[in-house]
Amino acid sequence: MDAIVTSIIAVLGTLLGSTVTHVFQQRSARRTEHNTRLERLRQERLDVYGTYAGLLVEFRQAMLHHWFCEHEDRDADDEVALRRLSFETRSNAQHALFRLQLITDDRELLAVAADVFTKIGTIDRAADRPDVVARRDASREAIDTFVETARRHV
Repeated sequence: MDAIVTSIIAVLGTLLGSTVTHVFQQRSARRTEHNTRLERLRQERLDVYGTYAGLLVEFRQAMLHHWFCEHEDRDADDEVALRRLSFETRSNAQHALFRLQLITDDRELLAVAADVFTKIGTIDRAADRPDVVARRDASREAIDTFVETARRHV
């Protein structure tokens, strides 16, 4: 009889040990999966935010170059190419903005990202040189604000 009780206790102990091990392994696997998912999202956000910031700089530069071509006859021969470049960089920046909108739900970051895109988009509407300089400076500050805000979200 003692042998049967000892065997039952051994079997129950083994079952309890394997159950506890299974629970801890499952919990550890979930935690690892969760951390992996968070890191992948962080890396993707870094990529999207960095790409967007880079495209904003290109868009800003193209808009400024186009404005100077139209208003101060710099590179007038390239006016059509510069107009095409400004449209292309605007399109690329807008595409990156859409990616950014898909990857985050933070309202502050979304507002800052849309604001900087709008500010850069108005550079070509400047009436004169002081106006374009003011818009250039405002767009630079908006890009800096975007980068600062994005940094807090990665």
